[in-house]
Amino acid sequence: MAQTIEEFRAALATFAERIQRVREHVKNEEATKVSLILPFIGLLGYDILDPTEVAAEHASDFSEKYKNRADYAILRDMKPVIAVECKCLGNGKKDDRGQLKAYFNASKTVKLGILTDGILYEFFIDSQEPNMMDDDPFLTINFGDLQKTPISDTALEGLFALTKAKFDPETVSENARRSITHRAFYDYLGAQFLSPSIEFTRFLLKEVDIKHVRSTAVDGYRDIAKAAFNDVFTSHVLKRLDIAGTTALPMRSESPPEPTPSVTVQPSDKPGIVTTGAELRAFETIRRRLAFLSAGKAEMFDAIGQVSFRDYQGKMAVFYMQERKGRLLDILEGKDGSIRFVLADDGDATPVTDLATVDDRLRGIFQKKVAEISP
Repeated sequence: MAQTIEEFRAALATFAERIQRVREHVKNEEATKVSLILPFIGLLGYDILDPTEVAAEHASDFSEKYKNRADYAILRDMKPVIAVECKCLGNGKKDDRGQLKAYFNASKTVKLGILTDGILYEFFIDSQEPNMMDDDPFLTINFGDLQKTPISDTALEGLFALTKAKFDPETVSENARRSITHRAFYDYLGAQFLSPSIEFTRFLLKEVDIKHVRSTAVDGYRDIAKAAFNDVFTSHVLKRLDIAGTTALPMRSESPPEPTPSVTVQPSDKPGIVTTGAELRAFETIRRRLAFLSAGKAEMFDAIGQVSFRDYQGKMAVFYMQERKGRLLDILEGKDGSIRFVLADDGDATPVTDLATVDDRLRGIFQKKVAEISP
């Protein structure tokens, strides 16, 4: 029965746990091969006990004078299609790519190169010229990170395509090029998300049919582009997390939110406590900000659903799972309906009106509480 991608995801997680358990006992290159690398090749579905499928010290030589060997070659019809170069745990270096490249270039049938120290795996193709291995990997997997951060869907799909049941030597290069392009797009859009360039801002203005913008005025639109990026991202994240208040986000303003009629809720065990609409909006603002700050961290995303509040006279305490141990910050509402936030860390206790000014502190507090309290 063919393995599904979700079954493969679970197998990778189990393998990552195993690596953490045995890595301190791996002392040399041979132990690295036996304890870490061969099990990984087996995880991909290849029979490590069959020398017609996984061949050790496989030779591919230009001539008798120049010998090229791969630590392992995965064969198809007795021809190598994947080359694996192994290094001792902790000793993988960029310079070691030369040995893998020499074998890759010498063997006309090899379509994929893997360089690994048993923890870090780098995957190479020949995207520029046939049989000329690229200098940079199209995919990198660090099993040291997978225990803390689940593998991304893009990396999972890329790795799943290399399993025995899925691997196609004729299409691996094209699929890898798609991965390289995806990463280039991701890096570019990520940079624009943080600080839209003038060129990108001009592109957006053109796309929304805003014309005749003077060069001196374009820079002012960059902040608008950044705000729009942030709001689009946050709204999609909120929908994914099923957090309340996922309707269209308002434009940011330096002015405080207008007070709204009081809404009686039951977050406090003390009678007479009334939670106002402004406090509820502030609480949702916190969860939106946490969603933004948790980008790419599945554990933190999931934890946002466990962020709660308890209302007191004069303030609202916001916490993760446990009010005292998981305290994140307090919400203070002024008589005019203005909202201020006080972070519950050892830093500056001065109230702030804009959470974006304390992003690093808020992220650090939340990450710490999730690590300390999560089951």
